[in-house]
Amino acid sequence: VSPFDVPRQNLSAMDGYAIAQGSTLAKDSTIEIIGESQAGSAYTGKLTEGQGVRIFTGAVVPNSCDTVIMQENTNFAEIRETLDKSQPYTITLTQSAQLDNNIRKQGEEIKSGEAVLQKGKRLNPADISLLANLGISQVKVFKPLTVGLLATGDELVAIGHALESLAQIYNSNTPTLKSLLSDLPINICDYGIIPDNLEQTTAAVHEAMQDCDVLVSTAGVSVGDYDFLTTVIETLGQINHYKVAMKPGKPFVFGEL
Repeated sequence: VSPFDVPRQNLSAMDGYAIAQGSTLAKDSTIEIIGESQAGSAYTGKLTEGQGVRIFTGAVVPNSCDTVIMQENTNFAEIRETLDKSQPYTITLTQSAQLDNNIRKQGEEIKSGEAVLQKGKRLNPADISLLANLGISQVKVFKPLTVGLLATGDELVAIGHALESLAQIYNSNTPTLKSLLSDLPINICDYGIIPDNLEQTTAAVHEAMQDCDVLVSTAGVSVGDYDFLTTVIETLGQINHYKVAMKPGKPFVFGEL
């Protein structure tokens, strides 16, 4: 929730002149300039009809002003070299101006108390910019999920190592899964390649249970003599669903640990 209005006060959207309320805004009108308002240093004096202040983009518009005239719509370019800014001077409008022109009104972007981000929003750079603009340095967020990856099989070899026999293949599943998961706001734990061994499979799954919210494994869930993962899941948790109507790929286990 925003703690204040954005903008926090009326601001100039242009370099030019802030004109006092009630002033004539027709072409060839003259305005007496008696001060200056710049970003970070607002003009605090009083203005009356027919007066104005030099103002710059982002500067506070004095309360007594209701219009900002672009300097390009005045004779400023003609007189700038002769101006003594320490003294009042006069400008002339080279075209008529409209009331409220070139003013970013207080609260026109965000109102104080307005909800700017909702629970469940995935923060992006624009959201961080918004929070910073509101002076909010911390927000409560959900802890990212940790997803564990586990590959099983005596035939698997990690990429970067040599294949020492024709019975071996490279582990392509783990790099593929990492790529598929890479766009999600999660942490990934890679438990490497586990051989077809009941004790080692049990130890790896038990370790993943302590670290992860989700474990994605490949192989080891068919009916072969060396498929131990199904047994481990049944021992450490439960199987909720087994097998899908697809060939190849029928052996599929979904469960809880």
